[in-house]
Amino acid sequence: MLQRTHWARYDGGGVNNIVNGSKDEERCVAEVRTLGATQEHESLKETMTELTTQQNEKLSGIAFEKLANDSTREMFPEYDAAAMALCFNLIRLANRITTDLEVSVHRPEGLSFSAFRLLFAIRAVGAGYPNELARLSSVSTASMSSLLNTLEKYGLVTREADTSDKRKTLVRLTPLGEARVTELARKNSLRESDWADGLTRTEATILTELLRKLLQHHPPRS
Repeated sequence: MLQRTHWARYDGGGVNNIVNGSKDEERCVAEVRTLGATQEHESLKETMTELTTQQNEKLSGIAFEKLANDSTREMFPEYDAAAMALCFNLIRLANRITTDLEVSVHRPEGLSFSAFRLLFAIRAVGAGYPNELARLSSVSTASMSSLLNTLEKYGLVTREADTSDKRKTLVRLTPLGEARVTELARKNSLRESDWADGLTRTEATILTELLRKLLQHHPPRS
């Protein structure tokens, strides 16, 4: 080993000092290695931060709609851009509101949004047949039986034979079900108001009328 070697000790600001001797040599080697490891770690952190930032930059709805239009145009140049924009945004909005009501209002109360819609439909019509209630509450007939079983287990509804036709079953709210749907309806309505605040009263009224008109339209089956 060389007895006398000149080493430069780097402390982030440049060459600070010249040290001599084997002990100083070992110390300086350790410092340089530590500095290198630190710089490598910082570089890795910066890279990971940049990747995380890129991942967190979500594609905006407007940007996605443009990409969707471009993609559709490539596949089907004769497509109806206005019709696609209408349905595209209606579906996205409906899904977003449904998910928000589920997460913000009903799940914290121990029920699904579909369960609330069913309870609300029963409250509105007084009592009803399962198939009709499924249609009014937009619940699939396939899941209706399971949903009714759950609500009946919680003591929120009862099922009884129709006095005018014993082959049919009527679904009614229990007093507990009445109280539960009343409480949930208030919270649901407040959240709906939060969504409606995105429009003026006039805009909301016009949109509502247009939606009703569209709901009455039944396109021919292809």
